[in-house]
Amino acid sequence: MTDGGESKEELQASLDWRKNVREYRKKRGLSQPDIAHRSGLSLSAIKAYENGARHPSREALVAIVDALGMTVEQANPVLTGAGYATNWRAIFHQAYGPREVEWFAGEVERSGWPVFVTNEASDLIAANRAFRLLIDVPLSERLPLPEKWNLLALGSSPSYAERFENWDELMSFVLGLGKADLRSQVNPERPASWTTDAYRRFLQGDPAYVTRMLKLWDPAEPVLHTTRMHYTVRLRHESGHVMRFSGIMHVADVWQVFAWHDWIPEDAKTLALLPKVGD
Repeated sequence: MTDGGESKEELQASLDWRKNVREYRKKRGLSQPDIAHRSGLSLSAIKAYENGARHPSREALVAIVDALGMTVEQANPVLTGAGYATNWRAIFHQAYGPREVEWFAGEVERSGWPVFVTNEASDLIAANRAFRLLIDVPLSERLPLPEKWNLLALGSSPSYAERFENWDELMSFVLGLGKADLRSQVNPERPASWTTDAYRRFLQGDPAYVTRMLKLWDPAEPVLHTTRMHYTVRLRHESGHVMRFSGIMHVADVWQVFAWHDWIPEDAKTLALLPKVGD
C-alpha cells in the first residue's frame, strides 16, 4: 500500500496515461479520427501515441486532452503519467479564479477597522468606510480611481504624507517590495511597467518628499514577497494623538495581483478614535 492508501497496482494504473486516454475516448464515444480532427494532429500520430509506438510532446498531449474535453483534474494524471509537469496554475485558477471588483467592495466592509485592497501598482481598488474616513477618500466617490487614489503617488502629497509619523518606514517598505519583485529589477528612474505611472506622479510631487524617497532607495532592504507581510502605521490624528496600527498585507487575488490590507488598531485610544475620524 502507498501512504495514500492505494495499492501499487492502483497507482500504476493511474499513471497509465495511454490507457486513461483510450478509455476516456471510448467513454465519450469518440473515435481516433475524431480526436485527430479536434486536436489538429494526424491520425497516424494519434494511433501511435495510443499504442505506444511514439511518445507525444507536451503540446501534443495537451491538444489531445483538450480534444477529449477532459477537466484539469482528469488531464493532470495523463500529463504526469507521460512525464510532464502537472498544470497547477489551471487547478488554482479553477478553484480560486479572479473575482469582480464589486465583490471586494462589499467584502472590505465586513471589518470594523480600516481595510482596503490594492493592485500591484498601489492603486486603491476597494476600501471600507473606516479607511475612507481615515484617509479622506470621499464616500461618494466610486472606486477604483487609479488616476487619483494611488497610494504610492499620494506619498509625495503633503496633505497626505504629513499625517504619517513613520512616513520613511512606510516608504522603505514600499521600495523594498519593488526591489524584491523578481519579475523586474526596478529603480526610481526606471520602475517596473506596472508602477511607472505611480512613480512618475510621485516624482512630480513635493520636492522635499521626493528627495527623502531618493535617499531611502539605497538603504531600503528588499521585502520578500510572501502570502502575509507586516508593516506598521503611525497616523497623526487631529486631536494630537498618534493612531497606531499593525498593518497586515496578504494575498487577495493572485491572478489580478490584488492584496488585502488590514490596519488593526494597536491600542484602545486608536480604536476609540476610529468612529470619530471625518466628523
